[in-house]
Amino acid sequence: MIDYPFWVNDFDRVKDHRLTHPQVAKIFDYPVAFWYGTKEHKRVSKTDKLEKSLKRLLKRSLPQLPYFVLYNMPNRDIGQYSKGGAKTGANYFLFLQEFCRGIKGHSPIIIFEPDAIPHTTMMDDQQAEYRFNIMKEGLTILTEESDAYVYVDVGHSNWLDPSQAHELLSKVWVKGCRGFSVNVSNYRSTQESMTWADKLCEHNEEYRYVIDTSRNGNGPHGNDWCNPPGRALGERPTCDTGNELCDAFLWVKIPGESDGKGNGGPKAGKFWPEMADQIVSSSKLD
Repeated sequence: MIDYPFWVNDFDRVKDHRLTHPQVAKIFDYPVAFWYGTKEHKRVSKTDKLEKSLKRLLKRSLPQLPYFVLYNMPNRDIGQYSKGGAKTGANYFLFLQEFCRGIKGHSPIIIFEPDAIPHTTMMDDQQAEYRFNIMKEGLTILTEESDAYVYVDVGHSNWLDPSQAHELLSKVWVKGCRGFSVNVSNYRSTQESMTWADKLCEHNEEYRYVIDTSRNGNGPHGNDWCNPPGRALGERPTCDTGNELCDAFLWVKIPGESDGKGNGGPKAGKFWPEMADQIVSSSKLD
């Protein structure tokens, strides 16, 4: 297990939403991930100076650390709600190298490419092989050029079975990876996710994992993954998980950000204060 110095950001990530929905600010009383990638020709980090931006953020957070999501795979989300990503493999590798320079001297948690592995099951063989090659090379860059704790995303417990997830994960796994992430941007319960992940760990003694607990406080709403109603915040970010294979519970998906245009939501990634307000109202906060 790791002992992570979680940082609660000290700047406003909800801006004017607190004027009409003041309680949504409570979400950011807890450590929440920072996402980096390319969308509609713009970086999610809202800067063209990634290395400089990361260094500034890490200096600001010391002695604590934020944690990150890399979400920049070419053909990201296979053209669905969160489409985007690097235009080419070469651009992607340059992005990763710049990211590594930005975090040099630090050991942050990195969630690597949500849904990229399970989406290969929806590709033809040539497309899937191309993605596996890019992921493996990308992970080689991350593990050799940084000291990050890297967790490769494998989807959630209602998508792949553990043996299938292991088979796919093995195609990209490199020495230096810490483990895998489960339930990113989904709503499966912590116990269900942990049981599933423990079974996956049986396939490789090197595996460790983290669970996205950001919005799973009420568990899933059937199989609805896009802005389901009546959800709640889950376990707070911590490394005290009670399971030696589970390194941390993390808030990876930012509570209040839309999953896409389903259930009346705005575009994916846009903060939706009405949903955020409902999630907080349904939660028991410290």
